Parts: sequence; structure tokens; C-alpha cells
Amino acid sequence: MRDSIAAFDVSIVGSICYLAPELLPVLQEHLDDYDGLLPHVMMGDITRWVVRKFHFDTSDLNLRRVLSFLEEAFSHADREDQGIIIVSFLENLPQVGEEDAGIISLLGPSLQAELAKIT
Repeated sequence: MRDSIAAFDVSIVGSICYLAPELLPVLQEHLDDYDGLLPHVMMGDITRWVVRKFHFDTSDLNLRRVLSFLEEAFSHADREDQGIIIVSFLENLPQVGEEDAGIISLLGPSLQAELAKIT
């Protein structure tokens, strides 16, 4: 277990905000509120944003970019680094039968396979 913030976690959050600049104010508020980055908390904010985007526009380009990036990052990360995506993203997505569960169909194959293991 890590005592400090993992570089991988910081890079995930930063990359997502770069791909979806509308998340920059959310990140800034987070940094101001917590006096720094709590990657798992911020990933929860990102997950809520993803679900909200899906709810209003399933074809949103930034939504698609973020989901594609998460698939790529997850596929190439070691198991420890995958933790932020598993714990703070996949585990917080709507489940089958819940509103907006259709977002699962937009996940790449690695994320879908991992989600099937944990649900």
C-alpha cells in the first residue's frame, strides 16, 4: 500500500482533465477544497461527470475520449495502478437495471471484463 500519491493516479486525473477541459473547474475546486489532489475522490467526481454526460448525450465527444483513454490506461497498467480505475470509476458506475446503466456498453473490452468480475 502506498503512503503517498501515486504518479499514475495523478497522471490519470490530469490526462482526463486535459481530454475534457470542462472538468478543469471541477479539478480546481477539488484542489482548493482539499489543498491538493485526492485522486480517488477526484475520480469519483469524474465518474459522476461521465454518467451525467452519458445521460444527456451518449455521443458526446469528450465522453467518448475519456472512456477511450480509461480503456487504454487500464489495459496498459499493472494491477496496483489499475486500482484507481476499478475502485473509483468502475465500482461507481450504474449497474444493470439502474438508470444510465447503458453506459456499460460504451466501455472498452478490458473495462467491461473487469466490471463483470467485480459485479
